[in-house]
Amino acid sequence: MTNEAKRDSNAYSKKMADSKSELTELQDELNSLFVRFVLRALRVYQSTRPEPLRPNEVALLVKNEINNVLADLNALPNIDAIGKKAKEEWAKESKQ
Repeated sequence: MTNEAKRDSNAYSKKMADSKSELTELQDELNSLFVRFVLRALRVYQSTRPEPLRPNEVALLVKNEINNVLADLNALPNIDAIGKKAKEEWAKESKQ
């Protein structure tokens, strides 16, 4: 491999360090999205009963909803769909 073809590891390291804040923002967005999923599940469950959810029920519902969302995301059709969308977006972005 020629020097021109090698990745500039210093530039890569700097770019990774510079993109740390973007990663943090994306993680915050993902966490907020998970909270929305959990709140939706809690509202649906609460709507089926007159008494308020007990703390242990809330904890169990939170855990189960997070696990369900993760399982759905890890299902092959979703992985394929996310991969396809990411490739399409990358193609658009790299043309600019």
